[in-house]
Amino acid sequence: MDTLRVAVLGHGEVGRVLAAGLAGKVRLRVYDPVCPEGGDLVARNADAVRGADLVIAVTTGADSLAACAESRPHLKRGALYADLSTGAPGDKRRVAELLEPAGVGVVDGAIMAPVPLRGLATPVLASGAEAGRFAVLAGGLGMSVTPIGGAPGDAAARKLLRSVLVKGLSALVIESQRAAEEAGLGEWFWGHLLETVTAADEEFVVRLLKGAGQHGVRRVHEMEAATRMLEALGVPDTMTRATTATLDEVTRTGIPPVPDPS
Repeated sequence: MDTLRVAVLGHGEVGRVLAAGLAGKVRLRVYDPVCPEGGDLVARNADAVRGADLVIAVTTGADSLAACAESRPHLKRGALYADLSTGAPGDKRRVAELLEPAGVGVVDGAIMAPVPLRGLATPVLASGAEAGRFAVLAGGLGMSVTPIGGAPGDAAARKLLRSVLVKGLSALVIESQRAAEEAGLGEWFWGHLLETVTAADEEFVVRLLKGAGQHGVRRVHEMEAATRMLEALGVPDTMTRATTATLDEVTRTGIPPVPDPS
């Protein structure tokens, strides 16, 4: 059996890790327009994707459609194009619209953990009609791909919903810890933060939601006071203002439903 021919588009942090893990296992070509030719890198997109059995695109989300359009004329029928960029669901669907009529299988891949920590074994969700085939091919190379069925865009939606939560938490931690430091309470607040996060469970999360619905007006007033405190401390209050606006909206629209665990 011929060695699998794989192209990696994008040679940033993720692309470098994936390329290093794949090297020696496949016939590998790597392309990135901002990187000079050298090693496994080639000078043109066409040189990377022409004849490839599998293309793994790990460009930025902003560049994903351009990479797809550039690749399209050079992809062979039956190839798999796995877009693992952090793009919007609509962008992933557009990739499928561009490539599937040309006989190319399209996979929407969502990388669900930091790649430098686990390399090829980083968990990836895959959606689209070819997700199962991609999981088999990628699994044989040491990747950890879980097919979820559905259509292109479904994996991206899960990734970005996680981003709303995790990156939002990150921004809240930054803003609140800065405020605590300016108030001379940095050490106390850090301990309180860790205690709150490590003790969180489903009951805690449900209480966050239902409490916002039951006590929305009072919590808006509380966050308005918090905003004034951050202003007095000279700390940027972007997240605190956003929290106030969200809680104010909840007083009119209600909270999202809590899923039934059964």
